[in-house]
Parts: sequence; structure tokens; C-alpha cells
Amino acid sequence: MKRRSTISAGIAVVASLVLAGSALAAFAGANNGSFETGTNDPVAVEPLNAGSSVLTGWSISAGSVDWIGTYWPGADGTKSVDMNGAGPGAISQLLTTTVGKSYVVTFALSANPEGGSTVRTLSVGATGSAPLSVTFDRGAFPNTRLNMMWQSKQYSFVATSTSTTLTFASGEATGPFGPALDKVVVTETAAAGSTGGPGAACKLGAWKTMTDKAGHQFRNQGDCVSYYATKFKNTGAGAR
Repeated sequence: MKRRSTISAGIAVVASLVLAGSALAAFAGANNGSFETGTNDPVAVEPLNAGSSVLTGWSISAGSVDWIGTYWPGADGTKSVDMNGAGPGAISQLLTTTVGKSYVVTFALSANPEGGSTVRTLSVGATGSAPLSVTFDRGAFPNTRLNMMWQSKQYSFVATSTSTTLTFASGEATGPFGPALDKVVVTETAAAGSTGGPGAACKLGAWKTMTDKAGHQFRNQGDCVSYYATKFKNTGAGAR
């Protein structure tokens, strides 16, 4: 288990999104996505509580998390985050976005291998869009501290404002053994209605997490495609 007192004292499964006719462009918004930098060095494990600004680019928006150094290997670089510190936590970052543009968030997911439930849940969401829950199943992928078996996951959203808050939150109700997060990358696609824009993303499963400008979810792929094809006239199912 994670020894907090000691520390305080002292891609097996890949999910990818390819937007037809348009390559994803790097988006300078996911600052410190691999959690490599902060105001100090976590060494092995450093607990961070709500309100902490230690982790560059990120705020601890709820509960507590553990900034992981040498305790286990990261998916990218040497560091990562256990989304449960003393208990479940959440981290957020404010992104500069363009209204109507589609964004894809990719990230590496694993789980603290030292205890806890077999299936760990992580929620990812963005302002104005429905959140998505993703899981890491230690029954199917029995990771260890030497081999974390990081998996690539993704989340898509359409910006409804010039600033969007991206939030990751643990889905584990209690305990210090949470989902582990690393390698957060945000990419931007074409504007709504353009080839390779949100309309194309709808067809590739992103409709499940996308919403119209009023925040209404789509009931299926066709609902989503129709919204962009009609230049926002056909709203999401929640508006009907």
C-alpha cells in the first residue's frame, strides 16, 4: 500500500479517434499533461489536497490526489497522478478554446495496484459537455508497480465558450487506491460543419459525450450529425 506517513516524513487497450479528412492539430492547452513539473519534486508519493497549486498547470479541485514519482513508472516521463489521495479527488485545468471547434482529449489510464476495487472508474468532463466515465479492469489487466499496463483512453467535446475547464475526477467513493492518470493531450479539430469537424466526430462515437450549445445530450449518432448538418437548428434530444 502507499505509505503516506513514510513519504510525508521523509498500451494494452487503445481507443483512438481518426477524424475523416482532417488531421488533428496540436493544441497548446494541455499544460503539463504528463505531470512532470511542479514547485517541488514528489520523489515517490506526494499528497496534494484541494486548493493546492503545487502541480504546474493543474488545480486540485476536490478532495485529494497523490502526485506519483518513483512509486511506479509513468506512461510518459517519470510521473503520474493517483486520483485518490486520502480519498477521492479531482483535478482541473482551464483551456483556451474556440466556440464551435471540436476537441479530443487523450490520456493514459491505469490503477493503483496495491489494493482497492477490481474495476477503477475515472470521470472526465469539460464545461458545457456531458462527462464520460472510463474504467480500468485489474481483473483483465492485473497490473503491478513494475508494469502498470497503461491504457489509452479518449474524450471528445465541442467548445461552447472561449474558455473551457477540463476536469478529471475519481469514481472511487473511498480509500487511497484510485484510478491512475497520465499523458493528457488535447487536440483541436476543424470548426463545426467543416470536413473533419464535429460532424465527423459524431460518426466515430464521440456523440456519446458531445452536447448542443444548450448542453443537451444527443440520443444517437444521427441526432448529433443532424445538429451540425443543419448548423445547430436541430437541437439535441434533451431540448425536445
